[in-house]
Amino acid sequence: MEIKIWADFACPYSYMGEKQLMDIIESQGLTDKVKIQFLSYQLDPDAPVIPTETMTQHFMDGHAYTAEQTQHLMERIEKMAARVGLDYKLATTQVCSIFDAHRLMEYAQECYSQDIAVRLNFALFHANFIENLRLSDHAVLQSIAEKCGLDSSEVRAVLESDKYAGQVHEEEQEVDKRKDFDLIPYMVFNDSTVLQGVISPGAMKKALATA
Repeated sequence: MEIKIWADFACPYSYMGEKQLMDIIESQGLTDKVKIQFLSYQLDPDAPVIPTETMTQHFMDGHAYTAEQTQHLMERIEKMAARVGLDYKLATTQVCSIFDAHRLMEYAQECYSQDIAVRLNFALFHANFIENLRLSDHAVLQSIAEKCGLDSSEVRAVLESDKYAGQVHEEEQEVDKRKDFDLIPYMVFNDSTVLQGVISPGAMKKALATA
């Protein structure tokens, strides 16, 4: 079975959805039977390299939410994350460019095993939403990559270049052209069943069983 997942390391629902999917795959003993391709999608391609606001400020300024509305939203998302074992710290998550993190992920999938690619994928999400590290910082990305088993010198060479930039943009354009695309994570099971946005465990199990 092949699963394609368009997601963004800046999207809290992407992390929850992917974590839930992997937990189901593992619980059903399908780990060695599923090939996963992580595809790039930036919710905010204009986000700054040097963050100027936290997610709390982003919702208040960019979406004109009140402080009370923002607090309620953060609490609701954090409770959703907790249901799949994730301890989000959304209020202090930094809003910054995720572009280089996507390029790094493209490199990992091209040059390493699926196990390592999966490890890096979740390490990047964890760094953002739980450790509140800045994913636009090359030193941060370098450290995460090395801990996941990627070659230090090759990672540095990728980050210091524009390699995989075109691939990131092509994947974004590909999903934008899909008539049914609306939300991320956007998951496609065997090029047939599509699930997106906030996805229930039941829907994922059904997709895995019927795809």
